[in-house]
Amino acid sequence: MLEGLLSAGAGALYDAMVRSGPVSLDDPRAAGPEMRELIDGGFVRRDHRDGPVLAPMEPIRAVDHAILGAQQRLVEQQRQIVAARHQLDLLQAVYRTTYSAGSDAAVEVLTDPQRIGALSLELCLSAKTDFVTFTTRHFKRKPDANTAMSLPAAVTERGVRLRNVYERAALEFEGAKGVVEASIAGGWTMRVAPELPMKMVIADQHSALVPLDPSGMEGAVFVCSPTIVAGLRMLFELVWSQAVPIGDDGRRHGLTPAQAKVLDLLATGMTDGAIARHLEVSERTVRRHVQGLLDALQADNRVAAVYAATRRGWLA
Repeated sequence: MLEGLLSAGAGALYDAMVRSGPVSLDDPRAAGPEMRELIDGGFVRRDHRDGPVLAPMEPIRAVDHAILGAQQRLVEQQRQIVAARHQLDLLQAVYRTTYSAGSDAAVEVLTDPQRIGALSLELCLSAKTDFVTFTTRHFKRKPDANTAMSLPAAVTERGVRLRNVYERAALEFEGAKGVVEASIAGGWTMRVAPELPMKMVIADQHSALVPLDPSGMEGAVFVCSPTIVAGLRMLFELVWSQAVPIGDDGRRHGLTPAQAKVLDLLATGMTDGAIARHLEVSERTVRRHVQGLLDALQADNRVAAVYAATRRGWLA
C-alpha cells in the first residue's frame, strides 16, 4: 500500500491502524521505526483526548500531504536540471567562440596528449576541498588496476574529497573491477550512473577539463571561467545525487561481500551477464547471489529488492 510514499512496513502499519484504530503508547509498534516514519510523514498524530495514543490521520489528508511533498521535490529537481542545462549552454557558446577564434583567457583548447595528462594531475594538486570526475566507457587503453588515478600523499593528507561517477557500460570492460577496487583503496568514493554525457575533471570551483569528443582522442577544453565551472559542478552534483554507490559494504549488515557487490551493480540496471563479466564470475553465481538478496530483503523480484535496499539505506 502507498508504494513510493511509505516503506512496505510503514504502509502495512498505517493500513492496519486505519482498519483497527489507534495504537496505545504501550504497544511495541509505537516505538518502532515504521511508526516513526508515519509520524514524520504526517500519517499518524498523537491524540490525548481519551488517553495518550497514536492515531492515524484521515487518509485523504495524509496522502494528499505526502503527494504534495513528492511533487515539490520533483519541481526542485526539475529546476536544478534546467539550471544545469542553462550553464552548459553557456559553456557550449564559449567553446564555439574559443575554438574558432583560437584563444580566450577563460577557456583553452588543448590537443597535446601529454599536456592534457599533465594538466589533469595539476588540477588534482591544486584542489583544496574537492576533486571530482566522470568516467565514461571510452578508454584510450585497456583498463586495469594500474590505470586508477593514484594521488600524491599531499592531496590525501589535506583531506581533499575524491569522487568519481562511472558510466554503467564502463564497468563491463575486462579489468574494470581491478580499477574500481584500486580507486576505492586509494581514497575515492565511487558511484555508477546509467549514462554520462562526457568525461570530466573538476577541481574545487575554479577549474575543469572536458574532452572535445567522447573518446578524448581529439583533445580537451581547459575551463577556468567561474560561471562555466559552476555549471559543470552543478551537472556533476545532479548526476552524483542520482547515481548508485559502489564499494561501500559497511552499511549492508547481514550481506556477504559478494552479495553487496552484486546489489550495487543490480541497482545500476546491469544484466546478470554484465555483472558476471565485471565481477569475473559465472552468471550462475550471479543468479545465486541475486536469490540470496531477494531472500535477505524479503522481496519478490529485483525491482522490489532494489527498492527495499534503498529504504534500508543500503543504496543511499
